Amino acid sequence: MSRRLVILLAITLLAAAVPVAHGETSLGGQRAGTSSGTFLKIGVDARGVALGGAYVALVDGPFSPFYNPAGISKLRDPEAAFSYARWPADIGVFAFSFGRPWGDSGSALAVSAEYVGTSLDETDEYHPLGTGRTFSYGDLLIGFTAAKPFTDRLSIGISTKFFREDLGSGVGGPITQSWLVDAGTAYLIGALNGRLAISVQNFGPDLQPEGTYYSSVNQGQVDYASFSPPTSFRIGLSLEPYRQGAHSVLVATEVVHVSDNQESFRAGVEYTFQGRYRARAGMDPNADAAKYSAGLGLAVPLAGSNLKIDYAYTAGGPLLAIHRWSVVMPF
Repeated sequence: MSRRLVILLAITLLAAAVPVAHGETSLGGQRAGTSSGTFLKIGVDARGVALGGAYVALVDGPFSPFYNPAGISKLRDPEAAFSYARWPADIGVFAFSFGRPWGDSGSALAVSAEYVGTSLDETDEYHPLGTGRTFSYGDLLIGFTAAKPFTDRLSIGISTKFFREDLGSGVGGPITQSWLVDAGTAYLIGALNGRLAISVQNFGPDLQPEGTYYSSVNQGQVDYASFSPPTSFRIGLSLEPYRQGAHSVLVATEVVHVSDNQESFRAGVEYTFQGRYRARAGMDPNADAAKYSAGLGLAVPLAGSNLKIDYAYTAGGPLLAIHRWSVVMPF
């Protein structure tokens, strides 16, 4: 593919994002708060977060199940990934994934898990300072991913995920359970080390808590309302416009259409020195908070491969700063 065509693709993607970045509409705002399981939108890989979330075209390892399942087809050896972040209100975000090549066709498999949770003191109108009991809020996601290259440039992947949300079942709260599906493609453009990728995430039935609750309005037990999962459609492009000696620069852009809010345009840049030291910055200007992010990365030779350590800082605005750490290691 010619350099001119690569540039044309980049311009097309940016042009598509202009109305997104500058034309916020009331229609998008009206969709806010209309989905359940919104923890599924939290980024878990520090590299992707530092790039402003513009990661669907770049992810290519054990973190792929959380962004684009086609990315695990790039695995050449078994790898494990871990990540951790502490959000406001003492909410912990943990993620794990293990991927490995499968067979001689370049296919790969991965298993992944994510947990988001915290513990809270129970209060009521008679005990505003606490009843002496605590309860837990927790989200759990377990996934299985498979990907296969169909040509030397095109890969396709799919994930099946089990979703469980516990809203304080220890004190009578509801539990929500369901199955979700992701699908993605990754295409190597062939110039400027370019990649073009598309993914659909969190596709599945409406999420409805189990059981019933007492309604003072209806004077009886009623079913919990159901809401759709935060289904998203992502299209992204990454290019390496500069590589000279020990230095290289990578840029990534992405447009995200979500079911519960307006469209979003994201962009990020990564500088690499000697293939081991990396500095990153990114932005998601449509985010209500956490619009800007930055981070560092280090690759340490280990067992014939690399141990990758990444850190991301997100300026959370009223939510305060958020720090993420992730590690990818040969297994």
